[in-house]
Formats: sequence, C-alpha cells, structure tokens
Amino acid sequence: MIGQPARQRTSLLARVDRIVSSILAIAFLVTGFQTGYRLTHGAGQAVKVIDRSPGTEHGPAGSVPVETVVPATEPLPMWRGTDRVNILVMGIDQRPGSALPGRADVIMIASVDPVEREVALLSIARDLWVEIPGHGENRINSAYFYGEFEGTEEAGPGLMKRTIEHNFGVAIDYYGTLNFECFKQIVDILGGITVDVPEAISDDRYPDDSYGYMRIYIPAGSQHMNGETALQYVRARHETSDFSRMRRQQQVILAMREKALRLDIIFSLRDLLPVFRDAFSTDLPAQDLLALANLATRIELEDVQLRVIDESLTIPYVAPDGAQVLLPRLQRIRGMIANLLEDSPVITESWDPELAEARILVRADASSPGLAIEIADYLRRRGYTARAESDGLQIESDGTFIASRREMAGTAALISALLRVGPEYVILDPNLKEGSDIVVTLGRSFVMPE
Repeated sequence: MIGQPARQRTSLLARVDRIVSSILAIAFLVTGFQTGYRLTHGAGQAVKVIDRSPGTEHGPAGSVPVETVVPATEPLPMWRGTDRVNILVMGIDQRPGSALPGRADVIMIASVDPVEREVALLSIARDLWVEIPGHGENRINSAYFYGEFEGTEEAGPGLMKRTIEHNFGVAIDYYGTLNFECFKQIVDILGGITVDVPEAISDDRYPDDSYGYMRIYIPAGSQHMNGETALQYVRARHETSDFSRMRRQQQVILAMREKALRLDIIFSLRDLLPVFRDAFSTDLPAQDLLALANLATRIELEDVQLRVIDESLTIPYVAPDGAQVLLPRLQRIRGMIANLLEDSPVITESWDPELAEARILVRADASSPGLAIEIADYLRRRGYTARAESDGLQIESDGTFIASRREMAGTAALISALLRVGPEYVILDPNLKEGSDIVVTLGRSFVMPE
C-alpha cells in the first residue's frame, strides 16, 4: 500500500471491506441470523478483541493488535426480493498440502423467507447414499469431490446443488463454502465458545492432518472450546451416529451466535481479511450478500427452525463396497422439506404420505431371480417399500408392466419414470394380490436403468 495515492487506498479498502462483509454475511446465515449488523457495520473500525474467558485453557492467547483506523462502511442495502432464498452451505474437508479436492463434510440448506422473516436450517448427513447426476450412486458428499476433480464449469458446488435438487426436489439458489481452517479461526476470533456437551465424546479414529488417526476426548458438561476443539466436536463420529453429529453442528452454530451477540466489541478489517482469503467461496453477488446480512438483523431466534434428516428419514444400508451408509427415504424427505419450506419452488411433484407407504411387489421370470431382487433393492434405496418374487414364475411378455391400485396411481407413475417404463404400460387394477399396492412385472427385454 506504500506509495499509493490516498484516494486509491481508500477505494481499495472500500472494495476489500465489501468483500469481507460479503464473506461475513454467509457466516451470518449459519450463525443465528442476528450478528450481521454489528460485525458488518463495524468491519471498518479499528478495535481489538478484548473478550477473553480468564482461566480457560482453550482461549486463544493474546488479543489481536490493530494499527490502522479504517473508516466505517456505508449502510447496508435492503433486500428487495419476496421469494424464499435457499442457500447450500458446505464445510469442506481439504487436507493441507493435498493436490486432491476435498469433500463436503458438513452439508446444510439455509432457507430464508424475507416476507415472514423466518429461517430454516436443514442438516444433511454426508453418508446419505444418493444418485449423483452423471456419476451413479455414492455418498452425497462425493458430489463435491467429483465436480472439483473433473474441473467442469459448475465444479464441486454446482454438482452438489444439482445432486440436492435431483434427490430432494428443492431448488437451490446459491451456495457458500468454508474450509475447516477458516471455521477454527472464526471461533478463535470470537474468543472461543461455550457448549453444553450432553455426553462425553471419545473418538480413537479422529482424522489428523497426516492422513492418519488421533484420539480425542471431550468431557460432558459445560466446555469452553477453541477453534480446534469446536471442530473436533462437530466432526467426531466414531462412537456416535451421523445424526448426533449433525445435532452437534447445529448446537455449535447457536453457540457461535450467542457468543457473537455477547461480545461488546467489533473486529478490524485487517484482522479478518487474512482469515477468509482463499477459504471461502460463493456464487451470491456481493450486494445480495450484504442485503441478506441486513435482513438477518430483523430475524429473531424463535423464528429459526432447525431440522435434521434423521433416523426416521433414512435406512441403514451396506454399500456395494461394504461401507455402512444411509439410504434416504426420499418420499418422506421430500414431504418434510415441502412442509419446512412451504413456499419454496419444488422441482418434483408434491408428496403424499399415503403414496410414500405403497407396498411394491417386483416380479421376474424364474430364469432371472436376481433381476427382481436387484430392482426391489433399487427401489428401496430410493425410499420405497419393495420386495421381490420370482420362484416358479414364467413371464412370456417382452414388455414390463406396472399394475396399481387407483389410490396409488401417483406412486406408480413415479416408479414408471424411475424404471423408464412408458405410461402406456401402467394400468389400474383393483384386484391386486393381497399385501401389494403396486406390482411391477419385469419383461424379458427389461434393462436395468443406469
């Protein structure tokens, strides 16, 4: 900055301030929606972090030195839109020094209703076994890796957005990613956070930075955590489930919000800039981010809903490679999301709980018993209740037919689309075999969908 004219320095600082403010705005979306005004409006003022919890071993040492006073920013713009805004927020596990892309280790949808001034935060398990467009089935967090590795125009965030839309039927407007180093530094800048740990966390296989494992232990009770410990708390899972892990993530988000509201200080632009450089990305325009930050100041905690895709919405499953994963009950998940995000654009047809519980029988010729089992398993992985039958059956037709009770016609139509069976082969039959609502009879020319 030495040798630059004063006007040029001021202009540059203003642009940088806007960038940092934009970065902060996405953090507001996952930290309780009320810290935006203080931090953004004060981002240009020079003070030091003075809130430290004395006597704790976890608080970062010292305060942040500040040497230069930067003028305060201008007022934030107003959010003018009336439609709900859905933002995919991801925490990326990028190992230091690795040439390979990271994976999305934390996956959330932050949805803002600007009219009702309400927010919904939905946590998605990284081990959900879903269909990734163009890549077959895999864990949902692999979508980010595939997109980054292939170097396509949409990259990792774009493929993650398409995967969410394809499986859950909710349109994603924007994304924001933050790596774990940045998360740790944010917690440290806050002076650490206090979390009530409901039960002790012990993990002998917590991943370290050298592609090995380390042991971590976090005792139960009220714990003051620095950035490293907070990250361990939200990532540990060896002796717990993905569901408890997601609930811990939301717990830490609220703890960060509470700490930011309690702090009687603001942060220097010069302190924040190194934290976020190369650690954050989003496709939200800067002005829209600032407007969302402004909107965030008007949303109360009681108007923030937290949801997790939990045990009631998934089925434990062993993947082809032997890994323990979770099959999403897609119909139920889509219904939950439709209720949570009432006015959000839905990509697929509306959900009906009666259709989701349809009992499906898959039949194949006795000469191909594995085919019926394979298709029944294919449907179960997509949230349907399906079983196979082939013993003693002789199927003469080349074509595949789907017979359905009238009240299950909607589900039959969805299944026909999944199996690439033309609508002319879907019939209504009130006299189906007892115990079945839909019967899929696989013809001799049936080909498994890719």
